[in-house]
Amino acid sequence: MKEVPVVYQDGMMDMVEPQVLQSLIENDGIIKFQRNDGWVYPGIDPVRRMASAGYRGPERRLM
Repeated sequence: MKEVPVVYQDGMMDMVEPQVLQSLIENDGIIKFQRNDGWVYPGIDPVRRMASAGYRGPERRLM
């Protein structure tokens, strides 16, 4: 699985798995993370939230 670059609240950079990224976004643990098209700032830029519990299709985001 591809790791995602993140910058924590203290300014430290790291590479994390997508599942960890989701948790960091939900808990305000990061300032920003990088997508293919540039840096994303949670709380400013649109980001995905928890997946709908009713969705029963394949998880395509983790491929």
